[in-house]
Amino acid sequence: MVAEEEEEKCIENPERINIQVPENKFKTRINVENILKPMDPTHSVLLILNQEIKLKDLFLEIWNTHHIRVCADGGANRLYEYFQDDEDEDEVERSLHLPDYIIGDLDSLKMEVRKYYEDKGVVIIQQNTQYSTDFTKTVNLVSLHYFSTKFKDIIAVQNSTAKNHGIGIECGIHDLYNELMKNGDSVMKFNKINLLALGGIGGRFDQSIHSITQLYILEQTDKYFELAYLTETDLIFLVPAGGTLLTYSENFRNECIGNCGLLPLGGMTKIIETQGLKWDVTNWNTSVSSGKVSSSNRFVGIDGCFINCKDSIVLNIEIFKDKLIDFM
Repeated sequence: MVAEEEEEKCIENPERINIQVPENKFKTRINVENILKPMDPTHSVLLILNQEIKLKDLFLEIWNTHHIRVCADGGANRLYEYFQDDEDEDEVERSLHLPDYIIGDLDSLKMEVRKYYEDKGVVIIQQNTQYSTDFTKTVNLVSLHYFSTKFKDIIAVQNSTAKNHGIGIECGIHDLYNELMKNGDSVMKFNKINLLALGGIGGRFDQSIHSITQLYILEQTDKYFELAYLTETDLIFLVPAGGTLLTYSENFRNECIGNCGLLPLGGMTKIIETQGLKWDVTNWNTSVSSGKVSSSNRFVGIDGCFINCKDSIVLNIEIFKDKLIDFM
């Protein structure tokens, strides 16, 4: 006897509701505000990709809330160019906002920008391999920064004059990363790393899609990363399969965020249940190919939202960047 498929439901909620979710109903808790302002700043990374920084003063607030800052190749140009309106004043600010690392094949890095950061003592690591993207090179570098004593020894001050800081120029970062990952037991004990990427979404469509794939890939290969993308309009991250409770303060909800979308970009899936959305769903099959996508939704839970999905799903949250500054 074939079991009947449970009925799909969609209900419209009032603009503000209280939700009560028992602890045993969710596996993951995500505080939306902490994605932008990590609770553990010592394990937080700001990644600057090769797109214009359009966050105005919010960018500096985000810079100050993260422990290390990494530019992926041409992202260093974008950081340099961010400080360019007032030549004298911006030169002071530029010198106070130096990245910890610049990494990539460096084909996009302008020579004058490279020289500026080299003269300031920034660690610039060239990786020529074309079998991985600058994003992957950056992620491997961050893993080494936090968890590899061998890497730290190689780039220590006494080795700073060595070519490429003593790192193999073709794929030395990947080699060190693969060596680190051989010890599976240690990897399981790694602390979570909050990785906030600026850019990556928008611009060339293929690069945006690649950025989305990284949400799914890191969930499988480097589970200790909590990756999110921040654009001038959206905060984008992956809601893992199973029950997830999203939390936020009431003021943050009212002032800083707008619409949201649950986007099945990893393939067809089922949203088992939501609580706290304007349009809550139950047993709702969703896919891009069917056109059934929960877009233009929004949070109506006063201080939280519950999402239970069969498979991990991308969530975008509209942000109001001018309001966010007050919450940083």
